[in-house]
Amino acid sequence: MDQDYKQGERARGTSAQDGRGDSPAAIDSRARQVIDRILQGASERERAIFSQRTFGDEPILRTGADLRREREATASAAAPSAAPADAGATGMRPAPLPGASGREERAALRRAARAELPPRPRPTHDDALRQRSWLDELDAPLDADGPSSGWPYDGWSWPHPDVAPSRPRQGARKASARTGSNLPQTLRELRRLETEPQPNGTRLTGVSLFVAQARLAASYEDDSAPSPFGVRYRYSVSYRDLSNEELRGYFAWRTTWRAHREDRIPYTYGHILAAELVNGIGAKPGMPCLQELVRLRDRATELDADGMASGLAFDARRWIRDYAVLHNLPAELATSADERAFAQAVATLRTAEQAVLCEAGARDLTPKDMPAHVPTDADVWKAMAALSSYNVERSPFLRNNPQSAAAVGAAVFRALAKHCGKRRKTNLVDGLVGWESSVGWFPFPDLPCTLPKELPSPTYRIDACTRVTTLAGRWFIYRGYEHVGRSRDLGRILRAMDRQMREDWDDPRALKPRPLAKYLEKIVVQASAEERQRELEAESRKIVIDLSKLGGIRAAAATTREALLVDEEIEDEPAATTAPAPSSPAPTASAPMAHPAHAGEKNAAPSVANPTATDGTTEAATSPTSPNPVAAEDGQTPCGLDFLELKVIARVSEGKPFSDLLGPGKPMASVLVDSINEKLFDELGDTAIEYVDGEPRLVPDYVEDVRDICGL
Repeated sequence: MDQDYKQGERARGTSAQDGRGDSPAAIDSRARQVIDRILQGASERERAIFSQRTFGDEPILRTGADLRREREATASAAAPSAAPADAGATGMRPAPLPGASGREERAALRRAARAELPPRPRPTHDDALRQRSWLDELDAPLDADGPSSGWPYDGWSWPHPDVAPSRPRQGARKASARTGSNLPQTLRELRRLETEPQPNGTRLTGVSLFVAQARLAASYEDDSAPSPFGVRYRYSVSYRDLSNEELRGYFAWRTTWRAHREDRIPYTYGHILAAELVNGIGAKPGMPCLQELVRLRDRATELDADGMASGLAFDARRWIRDYAVLHNLPAELATSADERAFAQAVATLRTAEQAVLCEAGARDLTPKDMPAHVPTDADVWKAMAALSSYNVERSPFLRNNPQSAAAVGAAVFRALAKHCGKRRKTNLVDGLVGWESSVGWFPFPDLPCTLPKELPSPTYRIDACTRVTTLAGRWFIYRGYEHVGRSRDLGRILRAMDRQMREDWDDPRALKPRPLAKYLEKIVVQASAEERQRELEAESRKIVIDLSKLGGIRAAAATTREALLVDEEIEDEPAATTAPAPSSPAPTASAPMAHPAHAGEKNAAPSVANPTATDGTTEAATSPTSPNPVAAEDGQTPCGLDFLELKVIARVSEGKPFSDLLGPGKPMASVLVDSINEKLFDELGDTAIEYVDGEPRLVPDYVEDVRDICGL
């Protein structure tokens, strides 16, 4: 057909070249015929390709009847070339039919290859009993088993095909490898408890077996040398889990432990020893047993416990806590000081947060829910420092300004607690240390021990945030936090607070800023600025009282009081007197009185007696030990000084005390000194007496001038 089409095209092309062309309508019809023939040829080629490479000739849907007919046709066609009867008995499938797909052909070849192998015998029940588990073989000690005794393993390889197991899988292992023919009598009896039935026909298992074995070997001591090989790591372990060598090695190690001669603590041995102690074996129940557990914890940390010190010490801390709760021992022994301090800090912050939420009315709290004791700013700051990863003690500014730091820290905490209570689903303290929880309490989960039916106390408080309670016969533990470590989020907040306070207080030791959320930075800046403004206002209203001047004030008050009393007495005198009393008494000259003088001093000059002094006292004579001041010819003392002040100047010039001159009704020493300085100021133009180390002394530049003025 294509050849006819090509010949027609050549003919039409030749006629066109000869000039005998057709009309436009004929040319258009021929073009359409060419296009239709091309499209028809393309459709036929595509259909052929699709039928060769796909299943286009097959029906789209095939029913179960179609599949059944195909299987019957395949079986009938393969019947003449079927395999022998014995091969057919084994279930060998026929060879693929000619024209089958590649997948079916490969499957048929695989079935034919498997059919050539001999049939695998099915094991019987007796064979299964004679098989030995490789776990049982590894659990048996090496000295009791070996190639000569039926060991089916060649070193660390698979079971040797020429060696048949000599013991059954269960039962015989206890009878041979666990009989302990090479063990001491006590340990053989201990092993016998694992297999021998009780009088009631049952065998001891679990906790009852361990307790019976521990009581049997409570006082047993083994002086054999410890094994040089390490002990396999086991978590929840008992005597039954140890091989004979490990069992004897444990009792040898326990002998050294009780003699305080241990040089190592294997992790497995530590667990068995703790199980004995909590069951009251090896120490008396109560405080002695708790002390042994504390010793186990401390020694495990010191001796590294075969590289598992952290794990054994962690378990020991939990054993100590559980034992203290079950025996109602002091709570201080149940936890460490650091744990108690951490719990107290969490409790303080939770109480402060509850007070803030009650004031703000958040979380459905009202002022009626306000706690009885609200922590102070200092308590809140101390708790924040305990939970923060930022060490505030290393900050010199916070260390030197504790009150300001406490005020700003408490303000930041209250602002954050209010923000989280109103805008967050999680409270501030919950976000720092985790949520509060109450779960079932199961003491000693990894130790075989007998537990009491009831707790000695219905509620045992371990620390400020942890307690164990009894409810409906079940034990529950309440925890106030989940995370024990210090909070990094709180550390970033405290560092930002430290940096901002240094900036507001103009401290030269500034810190570099670090990224912080905008709302946190706003809270810190506002709290620091408010506290700084409050301190500045308080300093502006501050009144400074110099306590050193209180004595002078009291003396001046006493002098005024005495003067008022004298005036009142004068006014109360009767009007009829022999002579009218002058308004102010005039000094009278007395007869000269000789005063003894010291060696090398001038003779005493006549003194002026002032019967009525300014202080209301009458001086009859001068002190025999002080020089006699010289009075002016007109009877007046120099510079208006009274007789007492002259004697004080004389004592001060000699460097002697003058406390014996003072007494009831007389001014204090500081008042006298101030009065002397005021009266001598007109002559000297400066202070005459000053205090040196708390004692009055004449100014060295005016010593001679004062002596000349006072006639000393």
